[in-house]
Amino acid sequence: MEMHNPIDLLIVMLGTNDCKTRYNASAGTIAKGLAQVIQKARKNVSQPFNLLVISPIHLDEGVGDPGFDPEFDEKSVEVSKKLAEEYHKVALLHHAAFLDASAFASPSTTDREHLDAAGHAALANAIYEKVIDMQKELEKAV
Repeated sequence: MEMHNPIDLLIVMLGTNDCKTRYNASAGTIAKGLAQVIQKARKNVSQPFNLLVISPIHLDEGVGDPGFDPEFDEKSVEVSKKLAEEYHKVALLHHAAFLDASAFASPSTTDREHLDAAGHAALANAIYEKVIDMQKELEKAV
């Protein structure tokens, strides 16, 4: 992975809302949307940038149960669990670094969907470490 100026970094993390039942989207379809976002970003900038793709945390079982978020169901949970694999493929195709947020954080028990404070802290630390590693790769290349 070629690194540029350390400030030339785009971090993309999206996909949870694409798991909503109304979209009926597979992980592969959602990953195609990610690829389109990357292509548009690269096309519409004046200089090259480094890219870090982050797959979102998994939705938790029962996220669509009464009292939780009716926009999701068990299929949504399964799709969310397949995003990391599909996003990793997209990252490789677009010469981007990759991080699986679900390896570092889980949804809160409060809503089975969003991070709690501890999850945010764990994910922030993982992203920080990944960016530092990317910076070290840059320094080796120079």
